[in-house]
Amino acid sequence: MVKNKNLKLMKKVTFKNLFIAVGLIGLLASCDQSSEINPSLDTEEYSLDTEIESDFDDVDQYVSEGMEGVVYGPANGKTDGKWRRHLPDCAEVTHDPEAMTITIDFGDGCETRGGKIISGIIFVSYTDRKFIPGSITTTEFRNFVVDGKLIEGKRISENISESLEANPSFHVTLEDGKVTFDDGTFATKEADKTTVWFRAVNPLNDEFHVLDGSSSEGLNKNGVRYSTLIIETIVYKNICKLEGIHSPVDGVKQITIGDATGTIDFGDGECDNLATVTRGDNTETIELTRKKRK
Repeated sequence: MVKNKNLKLMKKVTFKNLFIAVGLIGLLASCDQSSEINPSLDTEEYSLDTEIESDFDDVDQYVSEGMEGVVYGPANGKTDGKWRRHLPDCAEVTHDPEAMTITIDFGDGCETRGGKIISGIIFVSYTDRKFIPGSITTTEFRNFVVDGKLIEGKRISENISESLEANPSFHVTLEDGKVTFDDGTFATKEADKTTVWFRAVNPLNDEFHVLDGSSSEGLNKNGVRYSTLIIETIVYKNICKLEGIHSPVDGVKQITIGDATGTIDFGDGECDNLATVTRGDNTETIELTRKKRK
C-alpha cells in the first residue's frame, strides 16, 4: 500500500512539474512573439518620429520666410523672390496687414528646395515682427499635405529672446497635432520645446537648435502611446536641409514607446541621414528619410 501511495505521489508531482514547464515554455514563446511584433522595438518608429518632427519644424522656416518677404520687406534688400531659401517659387504668399495675417498657399503641389512635395495652405497670424521679443506667431493648417501626409494642429511660437541683439529664442508649442498617412492610419502629437536660431552672415550657414528638456507625446500610428525628450541639444543646419537632409545632424533624443525606452543619436554635425538607435545593450545604425534634390 505504501509503495502504491508513493507511486501515485511521484506521478502527481511529475505531472505538476510537466504542467509548469509547459506553461513556462508557452510564456517564453509568447514573450518572443510579442517582442517580434511589438512596434515599440521597431527602429522604423524612431525614423518615423524624426520625419514627422521635421515636417512640423520645417513649417517655422516657411513661415519666417513668408513673413520676411511680405511683412518686413525682402530679406537683405533682395527682390523678385530672391529672399526665398526654403519656400518654392510656386508657393503664393499673401499678406493682410490690417488683420496681421499671412497665407502661404502651396496650391495642388509644390516641390520645396529641400525636395519635399507640399500642397495646401499654411495660415499665420502674428502680434508683431517675429524677431521682436514678446511677439507671438500662430500657425494653422488647411488641407496641408507633406509628402502624402496630412498635417493638422496649431503651432504657437513666442519670442523669448532677452534682446534684439541676442540669438532669437522661441518657446514653441504644438496643440492637437495630427499626421494622417495615405493608408488611413494616423499619429497624434503634442509638443513643448525651446529653440534658438543661430543666424550667420550667410543664411546658408544658419543653425536651429532644439534645447535639452524639449518634449513631445502622443499616439503613434499603431495606437501605442509614446513620448520624447531631448537629452542633448538637437541641431538642424540650413545647408543640410537644402541638400535634402531634413533630419537633425547632431544631438540625442530619448524616445519611449509603450514600455520600451531607447535613444536616437543624430551624429556629430555632418550632413548625412544616419542615426544610431540604442535600446539596452543593442545598438543599430539606421538611415533616415532623405529627399533628393533635382
